Amino acid sequence: MQKIPINLAAPGMKLAKAVTKENGMTIMAEGMELTESLISRLEGMNIERITVQGHPVEMGGTGAGTHWGERLDRLDHLFRQYAEDKWMLRVKERMRQYFQIKAAAQEARMQAMKQAEGGDAPAENGGEDA
Repeated sequence: MQKIPINLAAPGMKLAKAVTKENGMTIMAEGMELTESLISRLEGMNIERITVQGHPVEMGGTGAGTHWGERLDRLDHLFRQYAEDKWMLRVKERMRQYFQIKAAAQEARMQAMKQAEGGDAPAENGGEDA
């Protein structure tokens, strides 16, 4: 099971968890196979992340050079004083997962912008989110 940004979703992936709105209403059930139209609908509903079966997206080095990637790189430094605190390590791991997802989404947006511009032109501003 892997949580991924919606802009990295691809047709054929299957949902490992139901997609729900903020109010708890189920939009798509667990086990549904994604299609282009379903992905577009989720994007239109401002769904940012989904959980899919397996690990179809490699996010290990994703986001290098992005705003969120920089935050991800700083986590070890920021939590250096809490190496023995199991609760702080859990917080650090949650933050690592969140930053990794955001970095992957940002990198995907930057690549899409490059392709839309016709290739090799770098994205301005690193595509930073607030």
